[in-house]
Amino acid sequence: MSTPSTNRPVLLLHGVGSSFEHNWGRSGWLDLLADEQRSTIGFELPGHGSAARPAALTDLKHGDDVVTALLAELSGYESVDAVGFSAGGQLLAAAAAREPARFGRIALLGVGDGLLHPRPTRLHRLADQLDAGIEPAEPQARLFHRMARSAGNDPAAVAQYMRLPKPRVTAADLGAIRCPVLVVLGDRDFVGPADELVAALPNSRHVLLRGVDHYGLTGALGCLDVVLPFLAGTLPASVG
Repeated sequence: MSTPSTNRPVLLLHGVGSSFEHNWGRSGWLDLLADEQRSTIGFELPGHGSAARPAALTDLKHGDDVVTALLAELSGYESVDAVGFSAGGQLLAAAAAREPARFGRIALLGVGDGLLHPRPTRLHRLADQLDAGIEPAEPQARLFHRMARSAGNDPAAVAQYMRLPKPRVTAADLGAIRCPVLVVLGDRDFVGPADELVAALPNSRHVLLRGVDHYGLTGALGCLDVVLPFLAGTLPASVG
């Protein structure tokens, strides 16, 4: 018998350049989930937060290795709910496509159709700028650059992770994810739209938040207001 949704632990996957504490602690997610008696599971992206530094990253050859590591972390749980932001959301989607039975409810935040059509060139350019300590002129890239350095990460480790080939996820792969999935984007998010992503997920809902950009998404009250009820199974059908 599957674990009731209100008893399942919640896996939280942060974005690239951030960390578990930076992404979920400072924005209030950990406190609010604790208030709802939900335990949380933190998984740091390689090279981020408390995870391995550059020397250990040499053992990783592909993003598929990170998917394997994540699923190994979950091996002791019957099932989990999960929230992933940006790169963490992409990793979550790849893990759920590989082993969908592990997940009860999934929220993908700041993930759009680029999951199905990756553009590694832009990511590698950001990694090169981070490595060189060059602050980009483009505003969104500059925000990322500053966040990666202020979140307490080793910039070289973050850049090395960014250069890993990412797991390939197709629409057919996403079709294996039968659990409820909530896709949340801000209308100012550069990763939008998410039409193909939502269409590929058999049991999905899409919420677009007005006036919210990519880096402000997880700190937006509107995001918390839809994701927390969704995880509890109480989000009204009229939302999204």
